[in-house]
Amino acid sequence: MFKNHNFVLLFFSRFFSVFADALLFIILLSMLGNFGIRAIGLSIFFIFSTLPAIIFSLPAGAIIERKYLQKVMSFTDIIRFVLVGCLALINTIHLTPTTIYIFVFAIVLCNIFYIPANSSLLPKIVKKEYLANANSYIQITMLFAKIGSYSVGAWSIKSGLSYSSLLLIVGSFYIISMIMILAVKPYHKNLSTNEPKTIIQDVKAGLAYIKLNKLYSKLFQIFGAAWLVGSSVDLYLISYLVEILERPHEDLYIITTYSLIGIGLGSFISPYLYKRINPKIGIYASSLFFGMIIALFSLKLPLAVLLIGLLIGGFAQGLFLIFINTYLQSNVEEKYLSRVYSLYHFVYTGVSLPGYLLFGYFIDRIGIINTGFIIAAYLILIALVTIFYLPSLRDKKEILEERHS
Repeated sequence: MFKNHNFVLLFFSRFFSVFADALLFIILLSMLGNFGIRAIGLSIFFIFSTLPAIIFSLPAGAIIERKYLQKVMSFTDIIRFVLVGCLALINTIHLTPTTIYIFVFAIVLCNIFYIPANSSLLPKIVKKEYLANANSYIQITMLFAKIGSYSVGAWSIKSGLSYSSLLLIVGSFYIISMIMILAVKPYHKNLSTNEPKTIIQDVKAGLAYIKLNKLYSKLFQIFGAAWLVGSSVDLYLISYLVEILERPHEDLYIITTYSLIGIGLGSFISPYLYKRINPKIGIYASSLFFGMIIALFSLKLPLAVLLIGLLIGGFAQGLFLIFINTYLQSNVEEKYLSRVYSLYHFVYTGVSLPGYLLFGYFIDRIGIINTGFIIAAYLILIALVTIFYLPSLRDKKEILEERHS
């Protein structure tokens, strides 16, 4: 894989983009923490991070199909650099929580173009038989980028480095990401320049493509139902950190490190397992294990036990991420891939909005412990529904062929 020059450039471009995003996340949480926000304030933060996906994800996919993928990603890097520079300036003048919420909205708006373009470019520069490995390498590295950025962010904030200085560092990573992605040659796009369809027609065609394929339709239904609540796990864990463990927001790395290491381990073993088991297992395992782990948090077990649980849950989530991405990249028709990934990003980000509203309200009204039991029961139920509702993602002939390959 690393003899492929274009893959290496794509790999490190994504690394610097993710590192910058994760470092920015810690900085913004710390900024909000200085204003004394609690569960409702965090809910508003997450709501503003989901609104762009709800409003723009589907047309974004159609727009991406018509543009060179590398240029789409580089343009979003430039916009994010400018936004971060503006926030650094505003921070020296007068910063408010509202400013942070608007900034998050703008950054996520850039990401709904960057991420589908990145995912659509990968199968164009990597052979199909190596896609599981490529997704694994990218996922593992992105996770360690997050772990590193969380640790660096927490250490930098505690050491007294100003927010404006940290924001300028984040901006420099976006520029590096842009330079690397522009070096991936030749430039790729999915639709020809004389494509007669309008963007609205492209969106409708993408949705019809998924609707007419019963397996894809059920896969997205299950994913949406699970993520409606699963996305609120972050909100729950941050609230648990602050209110139960009584730690500041920048200490988020205490919890996330174990989960991310687990995801890394799951991603590492995924290429081997993907060829030998039904990918459906990776789809429901994440809901099942995280449901059980959130129940352990609500039982207020010792922190060491909870961290081990997060490691196991992270492992299952690593399987899910590699399995679903590899399955889509290997099976979806190329001309629909960006639009399918935009819907994936819409579900991944957009359907979490009611979850953030609902569970932010629950945490505020009935407390973290009781809310945890509700989340746990729902995720376990979704896992059981998936087992019986979702068809096999691999037929017997395909399994036999891959075992003998």
